[in-house]
Amino acid sequence: MIKITPIQEAYKKKIERQEKLKGLKFKCHGSCAYTGEDISPGCYGCFYSDAYHRGFLLGRDVGLPNVCNRDCVYCFEPHIVRQDYMPPEEFSLGGEWQRTIQDYLAEEKQMITTGSKMQYYEFTGVCEPLFYISILEEFMRFFRNVVDQFMGTKGWAKVYTNGTLLNLDNILRLKDSGFDEVRVHLGATNFSDTVYDNLRLAVKHIPTVTVETPSWPPHRGKLFEMLPIIHNIGVKHLDICQVEIVSKAQLSRIEKALGNIELYQAFYPVMDDGGLVEDIMREVLDRRYTYSVLDCNGFVKQSRSALSTHSYWSVLNRKYPPEWEQHRYKRKLRTK
Repeated sequence: MIKITPIQEAYKKKIERQEKLKGLKFKCHGSCAYTGEDISPGCYGCFYSDAYHRGFLLGRDVGLPNVCNRDCVYCFEPHIVRQDYMPPEEFSLGGEWQRTIQDYLAEEKQMITTGSKMQYYEFTGVCEPLFYISILEEFMRFFRNVVDQFMGTKGWAKVYTNGTLLNLDNILRLKDSGFDEVRVHLGATNFSDTVYDNLRLAVKHIPTVTVETPSWPPHRGKLFEMLPIIHNIGVKHLDICQVEIVSKAQLSRIEKALGNIELYQAFYPVMDDGGLVEDIMREVLDRRYTYSVLDCNGFVKQSRSALSTHSYWSVLNRKYPPEWEQHRYKRKLRTK
């Protein structure tokens, strides 16, 4: 059964749970709740409008099939499930695509040169992005050789993966391509030992390794088992996302799996997790684990959607400069 909770009730419950957490911190005027020293620099593009953000869903954004080797109940959209898959060898970004991006940059030059503090290159999808690692490498050559030079700053590049293909060879290819961050969805494999082993490899070579997985109630026990493991591995950040509902088919699958679900409206309809993310944050605070925890909930999605260079929030962000400027200044390109 689906229960639709009024936003007043849902927001009140959420805020009351947050207020009980001693040590909880906030950014972006309350939209971003987190624990730890700081969140990943790769998250700031969601909270501040003067960041240049290029996100790509592999593969529909580049005309390739949505192929994944997992089939999560809560996945946003339909996809082809294959354990072994090779993308077309003839794929190339091509001059036309690159000219399109360059034209876009030229149109936004005024905004970029006067207001942008940092740029982000984000690769995700309904697919498993590491199936397309050769395409990721081609994207990154363009971003590092063209876009970075245009912006005068080294952009922050991150890729999402379920971790199954995060073997040493692929880790080194991501490192050599200039990726700053890898985000691993542990829930996709039910927190498999193989993926934990791949995390241990990744932290040796990738500057920032983050676990990003949803507050899916059936995973509650596994999520708590995960906390000391990723602490010992050396993961820097943990992002816990609320499950967003974007299609009727997805909602039907979730209802069939859980029976009773409670939704409230944020940017998307969001599934209330009953306080699971706050329970995780409390455990991390009590155990003093070293990684940060970000509550990536509906407030975050609304913040990312609402911000624009012409909005009132943008004015606030300029008046109160975001903390992540320190990352930008360390990443300026040298000029001859």
